[in-house]
Amino acid sequence: MMAVTPCTVIRLPVVCFLYVAVALSAQAWPLRFEAENGVLKGKVRIDSKIPGYSGSGYVTSFSGPDDAVDIKVNAPADGFYTMKIAYAAYEPKRMPVTVNSSMQGERLFSRTQGFRKMTFGRVALRAGENTVHIGAGWGWVDFDYIEIEPAPATVPFRIADRPVNRNASVEAGRLFETLKSLFGKKILAGQQDAKRLEYIADVTGGKAPAILGLDLLNYSGAYNRPDGQIERARDWVLQRHGIVTLSWHWFSPFGATNEVWRSFSTNKTTFDVSRIADKTSPEYEAVIRDMDLIADQLKVLRDAHVPVLWRPLHEAEGKWFWWGAKGPETARQLYRLMFDRFTRVHHLDNLIWVWTTTDDPGALEWYPGDDCVDIIGADLYAPDGVHGTFASVFDNLRQLYGGRKMIALCEAGSLPDPNAALGEGAAWLWFLIWDDFIERRATNPAEFISHVYSNANVVTLDTMQEKDGAK
Repeated sequence: MMAVTPCTVIRLPVVCFLYVAVALSAQAWPLRFEAENGVLKGKVRIDSKIPGYSGSGYVTSFSGPDDAVDIKVNAPADGFYTMKIAYAAYEPKRMPVTVNSSMQGERLFSRTQGFRKMTFGRVALRAGENTVHIGAGWGWVDFDYIEIEPAPATVPFRIADRPVNRNASVEAGRLFETLKSLFGKKILAGQQDAKRLEYIADVTGGKAPAILGLDLLNYSGAYNRPDGQIERARDWVLQRHGIVTLSWHWFSPFGATNEVWRSFSTNKTTFDVSRIADKTSPEYEAVIRDMDLIADQLKVLRDAHVPVLWRPLHEAEGKWFWWGAKGPETARQLYRLMFDRFTRVHHLDNLIWVWTTTDDPGALEWYPGDDCVDIIGADLYAPDGVHGTFASVFDNLRQLYGGRKMIALCEAGSLPDPNAALGEGAAWLWFLIWDDFIERRATNPAEFISHVYSNANVVTLDTMQEKDGAK
């Protein structure tokens, strides 16, 4: 399905967090820091009921929004370190982790029998005292200690020189080349929903994102009430000289248990996507019908020579959407069915294919494959007031996919700090702030929006217009 294409090695910029190997060589590794010696917040307390803990106990009772622990971690030198967390959990839970006030990720802590040590990822630490903050998140995880040791060298990026669709249009090829030329050097600004553009212009003195995110949910076959998204996408690219990314909150083809417009959620439909394995089933016929309807809309953009960052079946691993409800094998099958139908039957050669994933254990089980994915994306949200780099997530994705794909922040609630992100090696290809999060002052203060949009490391719409000679 994919032509063999050459790759280019992309080296991210040299950053300030470099440690001196000689200075660290005499250190006994790993260094351990007990959670019970941290600063406890809210109703968090120290306990010792679960056997097998280290030190004098562990930290427990993360149940409320204000429950947290700040663990002081002392590093011998500036540098990148592999951080491991020892914990116990009765069922899988997600907990947000920040390092020196920079959000690193909301990591999945899997179910354990007693205490287990998990590799959290690569983090940037400064010489001396650092603060690792673990918040409540989904709660009910017990934390024992943190360990650090010098991180090994990262995998170099080896990005293909062309999209996975060997028949990619000239416009798609050019967009891919543009993205590749920026990856590791700049971060493209993105915003979901055209209604938010006026607000961004107001607080930034007329700036606009380079990437506009739109959603084709209202074009789903069971609903089919077109709302102008295709026209907005066309005009954004052809008139404004921006880049468009399209997602699809696919209303279930049938089986909605309440309002159709909620049926993309697993708990709002009886649709069994696993039955698409049977090509004679009503489910298979229904997904083909819906794919063909969406393909007809995307052809409007193809025929207008508009390239699209196409992001279907997002967040499948969460299983909260029906396309992920039946597990990885079915999700992969549905994605590959769409890729084949869109490229082979409908000749939608204007699409660059984006797969939204996580860095959780087992993420690769969901991966459709290198031959049908151009860009890896993550959807990440931070608590109010935290503008994280998500550097550990970026690095984990880089390792998981062997540096073969560019990596984007496809959804975010809070704007990342671009200087900090690039400085920590988190060279996200783009960020896309979801919907009205950009207008939530507690999440994104106006002055911070202005700071990001005026940053030399951020590509905004005016940069794209200058590149295309439109200004």
